[in-house]
Amino acid sequence: MPVNPELVGTTLSSEEPYEATRGDIRAFAAVVDDHNPLYRDPAAARALGYADVIAPPTFAVTVSGMVTRRILRDPALGLGGRQVIHESQKLFQHRPIVAGDRLTTTAVLRSAASVGGYERLTLHSEIRDAHDTEVYTVVTVVLAPA
Repeated sequence: MPVNPELVGTTLSSEEPYEATRGDIRAFAAVVDDHNPLYRDPAAARALGYADVIAPPTFAVTVSGMVTRRILRDPALGLGGRQVIHESQKLFQHRPIVAGDRLTTTAVLRSAASVGGYERLTLHSEIRDAHDTEVYTVVTVVLAPA
């Protein structure tokens, strides 16, 4: 069953800001087995001019995913609980996420198309800080069985 094409253009934003904590960043770095001291040691991060530890680049997907999941789970979209798999994901860093950042995400369903027995959905997310400065752009492409 194809997804509802009328939902292309749907835009959702964070329900509340997400605060990137030192603990969340350290835990994420541990899960991805990245021992870079910038992700764990505030002194190492400060030595390079950051206010606190910074997050590994893929941490941005944790932040954007809070909103993109809401779009994908919208019953009106028509996925009906079907599982999705990632086809691709692109991250564009405008600056690193730093512990203490309060971040909001706005995500847009940019396209939906039937391709080879799958529904191919492209989502575009902008992550901004409390000063409304762009931090990351995340482009996510997922596939769901048709």
